[in-house]
Amino acid sequence: MGMEMSETQSPFTSFSTNNTTGVDPDPRNPYVAQWNIALLGLIFGAATFGNTLVLFTLLRRRKHNALMHTFMIHLCLADLVVAFFQVLPQLIWDIVDRLQSPDFLCRSLRYLQVVGMFASSYMIVAMTFDRHQAICRPMMTFKKGSARWNIPVCLAWVASAILSLPQIFIFSRTEVRPGVYDCWAKFVEPWGAKAYVTWITLAVLILPAMFITTCQVLIFREIHHSLYMGTERSPGTRRKGKVFGTLNGVPPVSDSGVTKAMSKTVRMTLAIVLIYVLCWTPFFIAQLWTAWNSGSSPSNSAIQILMILASLNSCTNPWIYTIFSSSVSKDVHAILCRGCKTKQRKNSLPEDSCFTGSTSFPKESL
Repeated sequence: MGMEMSETQSPFTSFSTNNTTGVDPDPRNPYVAQWNIALLGLIFGAATFGNTLVLFTLLRRRKHNALMHTFMIHLCLADLVVAFFQVLPQLIWDIVDRLQSPDFLCRSLRYLQVVGMFASSYMIVAMTFDRHQAICRPMMTFKKGSARWNIPVCLAWVASAILSLPQIFIFSRTEVRPGVYDCWAKFVEPWGAKAYVTWITLAVLILPAMFITTCQVLIFREIHHSLYMGTERSPGTRRKGKVFGTLNGVPPVSDSGVTKAMSKTVRMTLAIVLIYVLCWTPFFIAQLWTAWNSGSSPSNSAIQILMILASLNSCTNPWIYTIFSSSVSKDVHAILCRGCKTKQRKNSLPEDSCFTGSTSFPKESL
């Protein structure tokens, strides 16, 4: 038997309390709705502008083959999916109150909403795994050589597309009250909603966070061992503090094999991870609370506020990368200040072109 849930709309559920009487137990607050519309409009504009700007900048720099650029290109794409298929539909939803759409559009929209969530999370996982391979297993990375396709990025998109498929079967155009239709979910009573919300939380937040934490611990341990322990791994050939010169344009590398650019990308990845967790954790906690405590769940207004906080994550990633990448920062500044006639050198390598050592090895990397 199916269970229809009421009013609060999130990317993977449509409920705050059971709706068996046909009366909304938590009616729409016009004042809160107006604030939601204003904030979601700002978030959509900021996410679209920021990700499009950085994506355009990175695509212009693809000839430099900086590997971290590839990850950020796809992270920008994932954030744009969140902006256009999660933030924008929620904005329209708050404006019209009901999403009057054909069944196909309803299912497709719900599917793409969760694809964006999975892709944002798994692209960060791919970036962290890439840093782990580059720093903790550099020789294995070197043996792989160059690759036409970045395998971690491809796996992140494929996994996102496959794991989001249940959305197509759970959501449909549903008569929520006599003569009133909306795009809602149907779960099997009494465990369906609990199982699905728990699974989504594990797959999007908890398991990726555990994997990322493990990789980061291993990375920092390797950096600490390399930079501070001063262990001579190859007696007679390496000494503490020795730095080798450039070779064929490759940036200097310490005897530990850890470049300053590698350390910078580790810090950047950590910043992206922390902000992602801070933005999304309260929302997932509220969803779990709603699913497992039907008698005492957050109000629709609280859920909407937490959704806005989660949506802020799609605005932050491009600017974090811009802050950590001096060359991208210069290009973004030049685009924004084109009226100032900012001139940039032609055919110059980016300062962060040493963002390398990945599973898809660029020509100028180690």
